[in-house]
Amino acid sequence: MSENELYSVLGRYLQDELGLWPKRIDQRAAFRKTAGANVWLFPDLVAMELLTGADWPSQVQELWRKMTVTRARLWSFEVKIQLDRSNARDAFFQAVANSSWANFGYLVAPEIKADDTLDELRVLGDLHGIGVIRLDVSAPSESEILVPARARAEVDWASLARLAADSADMRAFVEAVSSSVAAGQPLKHAFDYVGN
Repeated sequence: MSENELYSVLGRYLQDELGLWPKRIDQRAAFRKTAGANVWLFPDLVAMELLTGADWPSQVQELWRKMTVTRARLWSFEVKIQLDRSNARDAFFQAVANSSWANFGYLVAPEIKADDTLDELRVLGDLHGIGVIRLDVSAPSESEILVPARARAEVDWASLARLAADSADMRAFVEAVSSSVAAGQPLKHAFDYVGN
């Protein structure tokens, strides 16, 4: 599979298994300052986790809305066809660079060759907070989080503003999150890879 074909598989996994609302970011369409710079700025996919408390009693929901500022968490995903000794560090630090604005950042690949590659990714993940997902392309629900990402309490708003200024896809994502938070539910038409 090509990397482009992996995006829809990852999108299905994110929505069906993690309850996230994904959107594809095409770094090639973003404003280019220098050749290759966008690869280090923009993740392949981003996603929203809407925090609603929808299954709570209405009194608890109302109190939660009054006392809680955060209504959504933002996720970032860098996708690679495979990770091995030759590319794992570069891919990992690309994920660090293009997800530093988000609450959660992940490096995703269907194939991770050699146990020492995964060991290296675990060490780096512990140091930098980036998680690793092994994507099962034939059965997305069987994908697994091998290294959980460490949550960042706050979004880096200045970095997100920069990305949105340079990318129509990021602006559309920000608008989708904002509208979903205001509505108290995900606006399905504003996201990608949305099932029934």
